Amino acid sequence: MTQTILSSNGIHRLHHTFFIPKGNITATLLIVHGMSEHSGRYAKFAQFLADNGVLVATYDQLGHGQTVKDKYELGFIDEKHPIQALCKDVVIMADKLKDKARTLTDRPTPHYIMGHSMGSFVVRTVLTHHATSFDGAIIMGTGNSFGLINRFALTALGAMNYINPKRPNARFATLLNHYLLSQIRSPISASPFAWLTENTDSIKTFEADPLCGFAFSNNGFVALQALIKKATSPTWYAHTPTDFRILLVSGKDDPVGRMGQDIDELQSELIRAGQNVCTHLYPNMRHEPLHETDKDRVYGDILAWLKKSHH
Repeated sequence: MTQTILSSNGIHRLHHTFFIPKGNITATLLIVHGMSEHSGRYAKFAQFLADNGVLVATYDQLGHGQTVKDKYELGFIDEKHPIQALCKDVVIMADKLKDKARTLTDRPTPHYIMGHSMGSFVVRTVLTHHATSFDGAIIMGTGNSFGLINRFALTALGAMNYINPKRPNARFATLLNHYLLSQIRSPISASPFAWLTENTDSIKTFEADPLCGFAFSNNGFVALQALIKKATSPTWYAHTPTDFRILLVSGKDDPVGRMGQDIDELQSELIRAGQNVCTHLYPNMRHEPLHETDKDRVYGDILAWLKKSHH
């Protein structure tokens, strides 16, 4: 069932959906989607988890999906405080999910959060201040570098954002896709989105969806780069409780994770910081493990981690 709740920006309403188990609720999971996509792409995965006892909430972030008031808002986050707005909305949705769980069960329920791609950077930033609100986090399709390209993009896009924040930056979107595409071995598709998955059917569905693959605005790109900068600094896990449960999920052929390199480095950092880390790095999968041909394996691994974590 789809509902709306007021965003932290006081203007938009966040469209969200609950996936409710028929039997006992063993855990909750809030899913934070990635850039230029929407929560509907997680419906099959969310339903699978609900069928296995997990109460799931998905929602469209600012600038995405049904949360935008018209197509011209796609890719535009918030003029003044985009990062704060995205992160505060996570807290709003996490509280809403906890309230929902309380109406459905009397049992104490562990609460988890999952972020994919841009959503992973949002979640990592949220955990800097709100880790104690969750029992664990699933970080999917993430990276761990803020390099020269990122620094240049933040500076150049910052100037463009100052002049025209709402303007879609198709040129930078094309450059970004070409760069990510150039990193994967033997693209099996002519699509600029082939870096997302080896599953060509999934890519066709993505390309045909008017709420996917749109160019971010100058404002959106600046927010993304600033998020990556925040989320890849060690401070994001400095305030998480010792032994905080973290599941890292990535395709071995994901250019965002530098073909597994960033994931290995992130795992080592988190272990050194005393976190309880489990990692699934899937061979022959790219940026979107939940949309690969062998996605059932990924579904099962995530469910197993959720079940193990709340025993």
